[in-house]
Amino acid sequence: MSEEQDPNVEVINIPEYEQKFVSERETWKEEIRVLSVRMKNIRELGEVQVELYSKRQALLEYSGKLGQIMTKLNSKYRQGKTGRMRYYSEQHQYKYGTNEKTTLIEGDLSEIKERVDLMNNQITFINETMKTIDHMLYGIRHRILLEDYMRSGGIRRD
Repeated sequence: MSEEQDPNVEVINIPEYEQKFVSERETWKEEIRVLSVRMKNIRELGEVQVELYSKRQALLEYSGKLGQIMTKLNSKYRQGKTGRMRYYSEQHQYKYGTNEKTTLIEGDLSEIKERVDLMNNQITFINETMKTIDHMLYGIRHRILLEDYMRSGGIRRD
């Protein structure tokens, strides 16, 4: 299938983006780990809270950017699917059944579908990381309450 390059669709080189996304996941994993360790120190809690809000905003903006790319990829996929259906229905010499057409179209568009899946996985990861940050932000209040409880003598240490 010959594809014309749509200037509005960002070209996604799959191996390059796979490596980029793996690297981003490792970076976020490490940042979350460091912040969770820092939450143990009550003196750093205010600073950690500000950093968590900042990181959450960065993730939100990045998720939006990935969503825009995903929208363009989905549009390109749907256009390709329509074009290939017309080709196999009207222009091809052999008359295929519906199931055969679907299989052929999926094969023709497998590269675009792989790009869509790659972006979808990254968006899911980013959204789950935002949830983790939300849980950490919620946990700060409980961390402070626990510290107050421990300082007030609620727990006796022998």
